[in-house]
Parts: sequence; structure tokens; C-alpha cells
Amino acid sequence: MRYSLFLITGLILLAVSLQQLKQSIAFINSSERTTGIVTSLEEDDGAYSPVFAVQTKGGQIMYRHAYATNPSAWHIGEEANFLYDPQNPGSPRMVGYFWIFNWSIVFMAIAIPLIIIGAGYFLFNKLSRRANENYV
Repeated sequence: MRYSLFLITGLILLAVSLQQLKQSIAFINSSERTTGIVTSLEEDDGAYSPVFAVQTKGGQIMYRHAYATNPSAWHIGEEANFLYDPQNPGSPRMVGYFWIFNWSIVFMAIAIPLIIIGAGYFLFNKLSRRANENYV
């Protein structure tokens, strides 16, 4: 029973991962590239996260990066590349493999071991039953 849950959960997470991958690829295909400049560093619990001024066709927007470090990995005036959807310029994404494909990577990293364990159990169970039938 437990292994069937592993397999079912893994397959569901794989489907969600592939859907997220499809959305990320659609975002990349429909987005425009721009640059952002670090205007300030926000401190939160001793770690610093950069705040970027990102220039879009609709104007300038402020973007606070989710990643914080101590010491700061960014300096005021540094530039980074961003992608944004022209239909929704208020949601830019920093250009980087993880920042574009984040949830797809996470869901797939969880799904694959669950599928291997669940499917491996069913395969092993079937083969062991066949071996027992041949032995008797």
C-alpha cells in the first residue's frame, strides 16, 4: 500500500512538474529581456537581499530578490538581466536557471525517486512471485 502511494504521488508530482515546465517555457517565449540595477540592499535577520530597479516598456518597477546572503553578494550599482511578460510587466524574473525553472526542478526532484521506489517495488514483487511459482 505504501509503495502505491509513492508511485501515485510521484506521478502526480511529475505531472505538476511538467505543467510548470510548460508554463516556464511559455513565459520565456513570450517575455522580453531587460536589465535591472541594484538600488539598495535590504537587511532581514542579518542577511542582505538586493532591490533592483527594472526598466520595462511600461516604466520602472522595483524588484526585491528572494535570495539573501551575509555578506551581501550584490553591490549597489550592479546590473542583472531580467525577463518580464509585456502583458504583465509587474512580475519580472531574474535570468538564471533556477529562477526560471524553480518549481519544475523541485517537483521533479521529489517525483523521480518516488516513482523509482514505487515502480521498483511493483516490479520486484512481480518478479519474486514469478520466481516462487517456478520454484514450487
